[in-house]
Amino acid sequence: MLYNLKRLTGYALGFVLFYAPVALFQRCLFYLLYGSWQPQSIHGLCFRIPIEHILDGIIWRLTPISMLSTLLLLAVAFFLGPVFCGRLCPAGAFTEYLSKLVPSKFQISWHRYTEIAPIRYGMLAGFCLVPFFGGILACSYCNFFLFDLLANYYTQGYFISLTSSLLLTAIMWVLVFGIFTKGGRGFCNFLCPVGAAQGLMHAIGCRLPFVLSVHVDKNQCIGCGLCEKKCPMESAELVDGKAQINQHNCICCGVCQHACPVQAISYNSTVFPVILGVLFMSVVYKFLQKHIPVFLKTIVVPLLTMLITVPVTLI
Repeated sequence: MLYNLKRLTGYALGFVLFYAPVALFQRCLFYLLYGSWQPQSIHGLCFRIPIEHILDGIIWRLTPISMLSTLLLLAVAFFLGPVFCGRLCPAGAFTEYLSKLVPSKFQISWHRYTEIAPIRYGMLAGFCLVPFFGGILACSYCNFFLFDLLANYYTQGYFISLTSSLLLTAIMWVLVFGIFTKGGRGFCNFLCPVGAAQGLMHAIGCRLPFVLSVHVDKNQCIGCGLCEKKCPMESAELVDGKAQINQHNCICCGVCQHACPVQAISYNSTVFPVILGVLFMSVVYKFLQKHIPVFLKTIVVPLLTMLITVPVTLI
């Protein structure tokens, strides 16, 4: 129960950080860059456009917020894994939790029929090569944007125009690769270029001994298969009676680690989480020091710094 609450808290935090009406991450980054506190949306953040133009060089001509956010996302994926996907992205979590409402006998386990990684990276390669042929796919089938439309229809009164692109995205995201896919994250596996780019960075980074990744202690593993059954990305499987994690589509969500009855699976800690936590705390502290009235600073600044930093670090 506590673990599920922790996961839901992470996705709620992701909504507050990246989606309107709050979009706290974009607001803070805009403030750091321009010294002004302005309303923001997911369009200013957009990870897809910079990734689409990472090969043709246009990424360096995009807005600083979009460019810096994407570079930060890829750097985090390299050192910590795709934690954005596994612990913060509400769009991916939405279909994962919806899929729990459908009996498993009606769901497709894509891993049984095909290798996920080649299709995932093939799609990413095509996505990045399209601009060389005069095309643009970044806004064509974005589930992140569609989730924003659905969520803010109630909070902002947005009008949802049911274009063919949005309808196709909804069908593929929510139905085919959502509730009727084992784990509910088929769209994340096959059609999300942001997730694929993070997976690639993680697969490269986890070869180094000092970065974070999910590991299995083969000596401790009893081959019960619970990790394989529970993994929403189908990245956990049994090989020769022992659990094995495919780092190419593992999103470091912690589901397999929580499901393991003998604690054979771990998300290895290194010095990097500590360093990042301290840096984040420093930014929060300086921001609060600048905006909290003088007579409240002694008590309120340390308290708010801990209240903001500790949950983010734990998630």
